[in-house]
Amino acid sequence: MKKWMTLTLALCSLLALTACGSSGGSQTEPKNVDLTEVYASMEEVCDWWADGYMEDIPEEMLELYYPGLGALEPRQLIARTPLMSGVVNEVVLIECKSEKDADEAQEILQARIDYQVGDDTNPGGAWYPESIEQWKQTTVQRQGRYLALLAVADTQSQLEDIFNQAFA
Repeated sequence: MKKWMTLTLALCSLLALTACGSSGGSQTEPKNVDLTEVYASMEEVCDWWADGYMEDIPEEMLELYYPGLGALEPRQLIARTPLMSGVVNEVVLIECKSEKDADEAQEILQARIDYQVGDDTNPGGAWYPESIEQWKQTTVQRQGRYLALLAVADTQSQLEDIFNQAFA
């Protein structure tokens, strides 16, 4: 009887260890998403972005708009805005190397929104009441190490959906 009990306990222990080992190996890695494809899907929704309307934000302007973002050395970064427009349009898609970098990037992106909106003491950097209202609708979307700042006039929720569905 003792042998059977010992054998049963040993078998249970072995199964428990095997289960622990397999659960650690079966954890899903974060999905790799090509942000160029995500942006292309956004362009399809905003057909008026075609023909060079949205331009890459030059490096010196990127540092001015998003101080410290480039220093994070992101794996992927798309930052676009029109060179001149009366309508709010600014898109930043970023993949960071780590969760820590993603936390920092989220703070940097939110600081851009806060600056554009302003507060009771300081007027918003967006200047015009309509632009400030649009920046108030702006969001920072996050999926693990991936983030998106989407400041767009008429298609805000559609672009948020495109970003988030890329990780489904």
